[in-house]
Amino acid sequence: MRTQSVRVIIVDDDPEFRDLIREYLVDEGFDIAEAQDGEAMWALISERIPDAVLLDVKLPGEDGLSLSLSLR
Repeated sequence: MRTQSVRVIIVDDDPEFRDLIREYLVDEGFDIAEAQDGEAMWALISERIPDAVLLDVKLPGEDGLSLSLSLR
């Protein structure tokens, strides 16, 4: 039996969009962390490896596609 809920990191530079997705996923029982960019995402991953990462493709700086390749 799983003792921790499923951890998801939402990576998006739009705080309103992150809030919307977070509210929905929290209501469904997910453990949510939020990051505004790749640097913040890596900091969160260093604390705890997530089960899933939702990435904005058009992030400023390193985009979501580049980050997804690095995650692999």
